[in-house]
Amino acid sequence: VPVRFLIDTGASDVVLSPRDAARLGFDKAELDFTRRYRTANGTVLGAPVRLDRVSIGSVSVDAVRASVNGAPMGLSLLGMSFLGRLAGYDVSRESMTLRR
Repeated sequence: VPVRFLIDTGASDVVLSPRDAARLGFDKAELDFTRRYRTANGTVLGAPVRLDRVSIGSVSVDAVRASVNGAPMGLSLLGMSFLGRLAGYDVSRESMTLRR
């Protein structure tokens, strides 16, 4: 299922919006919102989940730690639980290059 992410190197995990989580098949009623995250907007609760695979182009990472956000959000966040498992990434002006 395609998901549009905002890349957030300050986010420790991949964070799914409730809407994207539902599109991926997660049932909000079955999730346990026990993980606390400190954000610029205060503390929020998330439900820990695991994503079988996250792929961006030809770059794939299996078994990615993620969280479903307890409050609505505009975009899901691609955090360090994905980015930190890459060989690296480079940012220059308006582009980001992922290295396996």
